[in-house]
Amino acid sequence: MRPSYERQLAALEASYRELLLSALQGCAKGQWGLFGSYERLGLRDPAREELLELGSKIERLRHKCGIEPFQLHERFLQMGSRLSNTPGEPKLAQRWLDELT
Repeated sequence: MRPSYERQLAALEASYRELLLSALQGCAKGQWGLFGSYERLGLRDPAREELLELGSKIERLRHKCGIEPFQLHERFLQMGSRLSNTPGEPKLAQRWLDELT
């Protein structure tokens, strides 16, 4: 991988992780929408939108460099496709936050 891609990827991934941790903290405190629970009602969480956009940039760059998918983004996407009997967003966020910190 070229050094310029490596630096760019490291910066994007660091930004993603920082944004994710901040968003998880807010969600764990009761702010709903991070995992897309209210999208069907037309409500969007700005942090979710930013994570999706940033994650897409990271995935494109990783693909271009022949690197495996970005695990944090993969997991974030999986969290948005939950079954109806899974815990609510604040509980999911707190569990994931506990794992990451």
